[in-house]
Amino acid sequence: MKIIVICEGSTEEAIRGGLREFVQARATSVDRIGLQTRPLDGPTVRNKLQAIVRNCFEQTEVVGVVALTDVYPAFKSATDAKDALRRFAGTEAKREGFKAHAAQYEVEAWILPAWDQIAKHLGAKASPPGARPEQVNGQKPPSHHLRDLFRRAKRDFEKVTDGPRWLTGDMLAKAADSCPELKSFLNSLLELAGADKLT
Repeated sequence: MKIIVICEGSTEEAIRGGLREFVQARATSVDRIGLQTRPLDGPTVRNKLQAIVRNCFEQTEVVGVVALTDVYPAFKSATDAKDALRRFAGTEAKREGFKAHAAQYEVEAWILPAWDQIAKHLGAKASPPGARPEQVNGQKPPSHHLRDLFRRAKRDFEKVTDGPRWLTGDMLAKAADSCPELKSFLNSLLELAGADKLT
């Protein structure tokens, strides 16, 4: 059994390991669940999404395809972004195993619950940008808050290199408590894997 997550290239690299770890730790199926991430250059909402989804489902072991995009900067909300993914997936969006998800407002929001740990790791002092990470919006998106925190430690925040440290399987599960869109995304993966959903 295999689940394929289609997302933007840098997001794919940042979340690949953590998602695999998260699903494997919770899958109870006799069959081993494989989770593969597949990058789509540029924003996920491209007219080639339908063909990519179709090609994924042509693999006999694939039980689900999940398209993931950021809300920022192209969309107004997670609902708007998910609707766009379904439109771009065309007839493939009607497949039982297809799921559309959005990071509100971007994947970096899912790192914000680890703010205090990151600040301690960096030796920097700064208050978190809010108690509800997915409400840190496009006026100053989560990635900009993380960039500013890292700059306090005279470092640059790089999603591809720093993201995996704070998006492990365990940290994703904890972040889901304060990130409803993340919880929905993770629950879709668990559902496809035949595992119990997060409550």
